[in-house]
Amino acid sequence: MPNPDSEPALLRHLVAFARELRQAGLAVGPADVPWGLRAAGVVGVARLEDLRAALRATWCHSRSDYAVFDAVFLRTFAGTASAPEARGLPLLTVRVAAAGPAPDGGAGSSAERPPRGLASPDERLRQLDFGACTPEELRDLERAVARLGAHHPERPSRQRRPTRRGHQIDWRRSQRSALRHQGEWLSLVHSRRRRRPRPLLVICDVSGSMERYSRVLVRFLHALERSTHSSEAFVFGTRLTRVTRELRQPDPGRALQAVGTAVDDWAGGTRIGECLQELLSKWGHRALARAPVTIVLSDGWEVGDTTRLAAATARLQRASWRLIWCNPRMGDPQFQPSAAGMRAALPFLDGIVPVHNLESLDELSRLLQTGLLRRPVRRQFPTRPRGIEHA
Repeated sequence: MPNPDSEPALLRHLVAFARELRQAGLAVGPADVPWGLRAAGVVGVARLEDLRAALRATWCHSRSDYAVFDAVFLRTFAGTASAPEARGLPLLTVRVAAAGPAPDGGAGSSAERPPRGLASPDERLRQLDFGACTPEELRDLERAVARLGAHHPERPSRQRRPTRRGHQIDWRRSQRSALRHQGEWLSLVHSRRRRRPRPLLVICDVSGSMERYSRVLVRFLHALERSTHSSEAFVFGTRLTRVTRELRQPDPGRALQAVGTAVDDWAGGTRIGECLQELLSKWGHRALARAPVTIVLSDGWEVGDTTRLAAATARLQRASWRLIWCNPRMGDPQFQPSAAGMRAALPFLDGIVPVHNLESLDELSRLLQTGLLRRPVRRQFPTRPRGIEHA
């Protein structure tokens, strides 16, 4: 059990941490804080990993919450026990010392407070284009992207669960309830359909034209893959490669190294149409099961037949719940879908969004988390190819 003198401090930290989790979208209310306090009392507060595991087991209600919980926990408790002089000291002692008053007796300055943003500790990095990064900035961006996660949109399931209110009466559960009261039907039990995470299919271009963006985008694939177990990931250049198994490794660096080993055509040519047709014919029964949200990360440069690309994109859109194309070239304010592959695929897309910097990746994660992709996300262009609807 924690020290009685330190228990109020622990309670304050748990209340602040629960508030951060609620702002990130997790259902952690004031009633959950006492349970978190009891869990921390069982495992102790000497090791940060024990506290994280105890709170995650207490406050997370599904596996899809793990990625957001870990990111907020890392942001809230980062650096509390990393210094050599802090090893072996209780977590509370280190945390209070790090957040103590300033030398002038007042509260710590705003510059010393940890940032509230999920993606990056530096606001400047959020606006920095991936293609214009120095090696040091690129490493910082990769670490920030590795902390991103997303809750996938949900789909209705065939299974039903009881509820107090609903439009359909569950006669079987109502009858069992009546048997507990000598056959008297005192109340009716309603039911509603359960909701499950919708699968996610991500296809990333690693050709030569995407070389400046591929490394960061593969890191983003790893973050999406770690946030759920119902997703499939592919990369393509001149051929298609399934990298779902490689991206399920916990360590981002090892996952990226495994992807680089598995892909033979990194920074090569681009044959989007052939690769999408191979995906549909070879992996369609698995990757497109249960109508996933399909995300294509590519600039649309195609050296093959654009007719094949248009046909494959049309089939992919019909098999998907939403087909979203993410183009890193859209960071340019003067962007136009002038690439041959982009023009061929544009009539069949449900949305086209930019992925050129950290802020755009965070926005894509937010769209997936809030379910706003239920409405097609379209971008207005001054000139549209024939067949494109206006939003």
